[in-house]
Amino acid sequence: MKSVRFGVKTMDERWYHKKGENDDIIQVSRIRLLRNFAGWKFPGRMSEEDREEMLRTVDEKLPKLPEHLGQTVRKLDTAELSEAEKLTLQERLLINRATLEQKEKALVYASDDEAFSMTAGGSDHLRLLLSEHGQGLYSLYERLSQVDSYIDSRIPYAYSKKVGYETSSLQNVGTGMRAYFVMHLPLLSESRNFQTLSREMVKFGVVMKEAWISGAKKIGGLYVLYNQRTLGMQEKDIMDILTNVASRLMGEERELRDKMPRLYLRDRVLRSYGLLLYAEQLDFPECCMHLSNLLLGVSAGVLEITGDLTVYELMLGIFPGNLQYYYRTQEGDRAIRRLRALYLQEHLRGIHTTTH
Repeated sequence: MKSVRFGVKTMDERWYHKKGENDDIIQVSRIRLLRNFAGWKFPGRMSEEDREEMLRTVDEKLPKLPEHLGQTVRKLDTAELSEAEKLTLQERLLINRATLEQKEKALVYASDDEAFSMTAGGSDHLRLLLSEHGQGLYSLYERLSQVDSYIDSRIPYAYSKKVGYETSSLQNVGTGMRAYFVMHLPLLSESRNFQTLSREMVKFGVVMKEAWISGAKKIGGLYVLYNQRTLGMQEKDIMDILTNVASRLMGEERELRDKMPRLYLRDRVLRSYGLLLYAEQLDFPECCMHLSNLLLGVSAGVLEITGDLTVYELMLGIFPGNLQYYYRTQEGDRAIRRLRALYLQEHLRGIHTTTH
């Protein structure tokens, strides 16, 4: 597969534009699989020659990857990307931080809607990722399993009946799978029993972390739920547990939203809407907080969106790398604050207030 230059300027027709089940609270469902090939050393122990051979093998032996995924796939060579372009890939969650920071070459395969990505030559031989807007772990796993089986049939994986899939880190041995929900919980996270709920999840092997943190401050009301264990569990068990925990959190959040006085809700949402619409410069933490209120306002009917715009798209767009790439600039932090405000002014035209 021939490598292409990085991305496009806009984020049109991305996976997060599609409606999904419970997408007022569950912003993202995601399945990640880590795989390594039989007979090869882990990437961290590979010579440069072995790495090149492994990457060439992946590229040559998987010509029908787009067919099994059901989408067009483009290949990106990290050795040909600028640091800004790699940062944008990481901010769009197409690669992880380890791949962003590594000096060694890796290949990134991504679908046009960016729902799917496969990194070859990261911490493990392969990192497969598939995302969806709303609640959809089971369908994601079914789709990604088809791709996974195809790869295994072409380049056999390192697999043991005793422990499962071999990975570079012991914490991923077993299924090699991590399932994620990214949930918007602005009111529940402000409640008194939120920390108690967080501690209870550990008993079920579920971790909940803030999606965004600035210093010691939690921002944006987004929380990531994922399974802590991969060994000794079946993939369905992992998804069942995570889905049950998410259902409880959704129930708690919706109850708080229903109890909130309408006047207070509108005031909270519209204050943020006005600030984002007219601000001349915006810090990242401040912006996240106000976008969280916009997301709450859309789900509550205080705001309406026209077209394919989503608030989650705006949340991705305000990251420094995405702004630098969008505006084709390498300006520093002060300029980024100004660009962030301009970006939101441009895109908030698709969001309007309601009268109820």
